[in-house]
Amino acid sequence: MERITTCIVLESKNLKETLYFYEGILGFTPSKERPQLRVTGVWYDIGSTRICFVVHRGLGEYRETVTSTVEELFFKTTNIDQIKKKLEFYHISFVEECDGEEVRITLYDPDHVKIQLVSTKNIE
Repeated sequence: MERITTCIVLESKNLKETLYFYEGILGFTPSKERPQLRVTGVWYDIGSTRICFVVHRGLGEYRETVTSTVEELFFKTTNIDQIKKKLEFYHISFVEECDGEEVRITLYDPDHVKIQLVSTKNIE
């Protein structure tokens, strides 16, 4: 396992939706190195980056919006065609751009964080 050099913490308004999106649709696997903190959330390790989705529990109030300041996440993938099929199946909007062999899709997660996935076009 690569050493973690970057950690991004994002606040999720609905952890169940976030888990389903990142694991079920994008294919992420939760980190086996999750620290034992008194915080409800999930950790994903992608290369040397750890992305932490946490639930805001401040004073028990319900919040319609989240306060994360990350505007965009960028990932490289080798299975972009499989991800596109899942996005289409679940009616999740995305924009696809092709530049030679490179394929880029842009979409938004359940908390409206912009995600860009890039791959060289794979042959199926």
